[in-house]
Amino acid sequence: MTASAPGPTIDGVRPASVVTPASAAEVAEVLASAAADGLVVAPVGGGSALALGNVPERVDIALSTAGLAGIIAYEPTDLTLSVGAGARFAGVQAVLAEHGQGLPLDVAHPDAATIGGLIATALAGPRRFGSGTLRDLLIGISVAHSSGTVTKAGGFVVKNVTGFDLPRVYHGSLGTLGVILSANFKILPLPRADATLVARFDTLDTALDAASRIQTSRVRPVALEIARAGAGWLVALRLVGREPAVAALLTEASAIVQAPSETFDGSESSRWWQSYVDDQAVEVRSPNEALARLAVRPRAAAETARELVRLLDAAGDVADYDLAISPGLGLLTARVRLPDGADGGRLAIWQARWLDLADHVTILATPPGWKADLDVWGRPPATLDVMRALKAQFDPGRVLNRGRFAGRI
Repeated sequence: MTASAPGPTIDGVRPASVVTPASAAEVAEVLASAAADGLVVAPVGGGSALALGNVPERVDIALSTAGLAGIIAYEPTDLTLSVGAGARFAGVQAVLAEHGQGLPLDVAHPDAATIGGLIATALAGPRRFGSGTLRDLLIGISVAHSSGTVTKAGGFVVKNVTGFDLPRVYHGSLGTLGVILSANFKILPLPRADATLVARFDTLDTALDAASRIQTSRVRPVALEIARAGAGWLVALRLVGREPAVAALLTEASAIVQAPSETFDGSESSRWWQSYVDDQAVEVRSPNEALARLAVRPRAAAETARELVRLLDAAGDVADYDLAISPGLGLLTARVRLPDGADGGRLAIWQARWLDLADHVTILATPPGWKADLDVWGRPPATLDVMRALKAQFDPGRVLNRGRFAGRI
């Protein structure tokens, strides 16, 4: 195990040291020692989503999972994979691609994002519409806890009945229950064809109407997005499968959207979506911006989008904004740039406005100073009592990521 100081800042909080354990036993030892000494540990993967979460109460140790990288087991014929939490997503995909297989997930900055980080944050891109998330592919997991123990749940077979589905408990837990050591997945064959249609519209209403027509047609894209593009809007859809079917559906989709459009095939399609996903990465690109995600029922997505755009266009305190809409998922991601001199108080006002529009609002990224008096997770979830009970069971000393999750768990 290696140690260094000081570590990278986490929302402006710099840990006293960084440790890089090389094994599950070393991770458990670090956590047990921290618990005994009353220290707070923040697990860190590739650092591509460190802006997510509340400002931590404090961080004494940053625990890097870089020493837990690599493929542990891979059975191409069984479509199963076991991989270390510190493995980079792009590297894992490259190994799987050699056998014509992969994990159907859109990941911002895949060269940096780690498997453990993707599970902990539950971040998923546009392909969630047709392919789900890592939660749907996760069949086993190994986790170290602040008690100094290592637990395993699930297994290495796709059909695995083990009672309470613990692997999914860790998905989206933001490292507050334990440090993910490794994970097992069911993997899928790569599609033989991959094509994208991007159509452009002058107004949001025409873009929403086109997307609605796609959703009610026999075209079944794995991703369907609407995004602000300059003075207009675009609708992007992605089709995968066998070549004849993709070609036929692409022609049908073009006729349905009834707008100027362009198409991308194969690697060009993949590159277009990677650029699109990277644009929505959980990061702050200017000192006056906030990245927020609004969640509603899919059937309410169109009207919520209209209300949100009306609100943003009429606001005197918004310098500019980008907006991406996933109508089939009921998600709206807004990157809002406020004027110079804006502060956390102004962001709190906008959070309240967004909460009036949506069922759930998460401030994904914003300057750390703006978070001081703000719970970025918005209104407390209905499951908060359950989340607190799990935290008390798995990490009673609040050793892990103290204060960063919903309800400042």
